[in-house]
Amino acid sequence: MPVERLSAEDARILACERGAVVGHTCKVLVVDGEHDVNAFRARVGPRLAALPRLLDRLVETPFGIAPPAWLRDPDFAIERHVRDGGRVRHQAALDRAVAALMESRLDREHPLWSLDVVALDDARTAGVLRLHHCMADGTVAMRIVRTLLLDQDGAGSGSDSVPDPTVRPGRAALFADALRWRRRSATRRAAGAARARGPGGTSAGPEQHARLAVIRRELAPGSGLSPLARRAGPRRTVAFSTVALQEVKQLAHAVPGRATVNDVVLAAVAGGVRHWLTETGMEAHELRVKVPVSLHCPDEPGLANRDSFMVVHLPLDEPEPLVRLAAIAAETRERKAAHDADALDALFNDLGRRSRSLERLAEHWAKSPRVFALNVSNVPGPQGELTVLGSPLLAMHSLAEIAERHVLRVAVISAAGRLSFGLCADADAVERLDLVADGIDAELRALGAALPAG
Repeated sequence: MPVERLSAEDARILACERGAVVGHTCKVLVVDGEHDVNAFRARVGPRLAALPRLLDRLVETPFGIAPPAWLRDPDFAIERHVRDGGRVRHQAALDRAVAALMESRLDREHPLWSLDVVALDDARTAGVLRLHHCMADGTVAMRIVRTLLLDQDGAGSGSDSVPDPTVRPGRAALFADALRWRRRSATRRAAGAARARGPGGTSAGPEQHARLAVIRRELAPGSGLSPLARRAGPRRTVAFSTVALQEVKQLAHAVPGRATVNDVVLAAVAGGVRHWLTETGMEAHELRVKVPVSLHCPDEPGLANRDSFMVVHLPLDEPEPLVRLAAIAAETRERKAAHDADALDALFNDLGRRSRSLERLAEHWAKSPRVFALNVSNVPGPQGELTVLGSPLLAMHSLAEIAERHVLRVAVISAAGRLSFGLCADADAVERLDLVADGIDAELRALGAALPAG
């Protein structure tokens, strides 16, 4: 029986869950009308056949000689994963409930996801979906949301039956497969090292010079640590800011030389962090942000992480919002023209083929707060009028967990004509997270006032 294991990238993500840092991402869907947990179970249950990964649990390999394997959970129960989240009275109470869920680990003895159904007093319902990041990056998580919950996308998808949970390899078969996996990995590393040395036994050449240029742009240390480079604690706080997607597109198109929606997103985050720093008595310096870049192909099968990144400087010390946006747009154009995200992906893959020790060293450095202070992801979602359980989808928000020495994370998602900034932070390290959300709103208004109409 073939055994599907965590990829090297997914295994690295799983290993990040330690200490006070949990490992999941989160989508918050606010739906018009009152829908109880049984209605969501009836919706989700039949659609799991289209997402069999949501029926799998992680099983450790004997002696840890290979990454964990995905195997069907023999004790899967929909009631364990789609849960009654109670009732809250207002948005602040919902934010607190979501923050509490962001603090709580998913149970590794069962599939790594949960959907909490929260009733709101104004005849609305919130579905809080958590997915472990080792199973899904932003692009895959959006695919799961569409298939699992949206009326338009999930209907009729997948097979009619769930695979038999009793058909699974035993401990001896897992161990034998792990030995084969180790042999294949060693062969790939040897072949990669031989290719890197080249015919003359050296590794010099134009490709190496280009790679060094990418390393200098993306992985060179900054001038100092930001106020966000603090040890992560166990408490979380969340905040949200939303804007019409069309307004952001209009801002991007009005910038001289053109900008992208993501450039405007980064400029808005720059304004939000700048506002937080000045209001809390700290000085605003340049801030380096990690921007994930999806490497997924259209209609790519399976669920797994497949992305790279680029590092962009946010000039917080520049007082003019329009100048900040223009500087950000110019830098992202440079990074894209040089294909830095693809080059970094190739670099880490190459290091993994050559030496696991070199790969670990590079990964450790890439996560350093000296390389970047803040992770800002932006995932496009479905547009147009969307419904869940026959009722209009009023809002969709995204959140991602912080990391050690990175106590604020921003996850942006667009859906149903709205763009949402989801902020998750260490509650003790980032006081007044609402100031960041307010600053994002103010920055977008300032950009709109500074740019010519039309």
